[in-house]
Amino acid sequence: MSIPKKDSVSKDGKAKGRHFERRLKASMIKKAAPGRHTDGGGLYLVVDPSGASRWLLRITVQGRRRDLGLGSTSVVGLDEARKKSDELRRVARNGGDPVAENEASTKLFITFDELAERVHREWIVPRSSNGKHVQQWINTLNTYASPVIGKKPVHLISRSDIFEILNPIWKKKHETARRVRQRMGVVFDYALEAEIRKDGNPVQDVMKGRKGDAPKVEHFRAASWDHAANIFWFFQQKDEIGALALCFTIATASRSGAIRRARWGEVDECKFVWDVPEGHMKAREPFAVPLSPQARKLLIRAEKFKTGPDSLIFPSPTEKDKMLSENTMRKLLQASYSGLTVHGFRTSFRQYAEEHTDAAWEVKEYSLAHNVGSKTERAYNRGDYFDERMKLMEEWGAALEEFGALSSKS
Repeated sequence: MSIPKKDSVSKDGKAKGRHFERRLKASMIKKAAPGRHTDGGGLYLVVDPSGASRWLLRITVQGRRRDLGLGSTSVVGLDEARKKSDELRRVARNGGDPVAENEASTKLFITFDELAERVHREWIVPRSSNGKHVQQWINTLNTYASPVIGKKPVHLISRSDIFEILNPIWKKKHETARRVRQRMGVVFDYALEAEIRKDGNPVQDVMKGRKGDAPKVEHFRAASWDHAANIFWFFQQKDEIGALALCFTIATASRSGAIRRARWGEVDECKFVWDVPEGHMKAREPFAVPLSPQARKLLIRAEKFKTGPDSLIFPSPTEKDKMLSENTMRKLLQASYSGLTVHGFRTSFRQYAEEHTDAAWEVKEYSLAHNVGSKTERAYNRGDYFDERMKLMEEWGAALEEFGALSSKS
């Protein structure tokens, strides 16, 4: 049977087109063009522009038309789709609730790939401000889990399936294997919450008894606080945007992602406070950063890159409306100080605060935007120690400037 392809995709990207009134054959399903292909009796094969295909039943329930999804064609075959549609039509004729019955039935036919995409869309994307992490999350599952369990119904996946995924990469790519395990665990947690699966999380404890097999992870070392002062002094003499951003990162002990996203509209007129919006913070809560004199000087120097009242403070040197690349500061740092990471300067700050100030533990932790106490304790403690943090950041800024200048002369 030749299936036409014209006018098969609507403007909003949804499959549409003529309704082909002949009954389908199993051999046609994989070759079907984007569109809606009827099998008769309200049963349709729906093919998306991406090539993904699924079954849909159009049925009248208590005088109202309802469209019920019967599952992906990768799991539900033509004969099974016909059987399910017959059963649901019978339920409707007898006054039952075919919608509820279909929902319960369809859960059994959700594949791991389908559920992973749903979890990514509903749980991961809204909760992360790191676009690279968001994409890596689903890419990891597509690469390692999908070839083994991607097309398998979630409720049928066993511990042996999980072992088959993890065992080949446990020694060679241990950190990758750990992330695959953690991310699969999230998918199955969702399945349990949605009652798609009822017999536990199959990921739990798989391979955990083999921790000793994991290779030792080599971490980049963080600079000591006095070495950080030398680095700050070295880069603050440069005028390039990457060097200014790096120094501002050191001076504020902030995460580089928030620095790259920072806009002038977030800084008060006197440059005493930088109000970071919640979408730019790891903890997903707004955060006020007190700015030391050293940090304010860096902002004054960065004003020459300003293009508007709410433009990026540290824009890309080639495209002023785009963020600085996440690799700019790292490459700049490692070109002169091999082995160090930008994130490590938060450790440098914490070391200085611990060894050379009398700041309370809570103040030091809040200065790094760390959550202090349980969720309940934080709900009752609305203070953010701003005045104390301002004093600590001023001490840190002075140490960076004074010790850096002193070391450069010796």
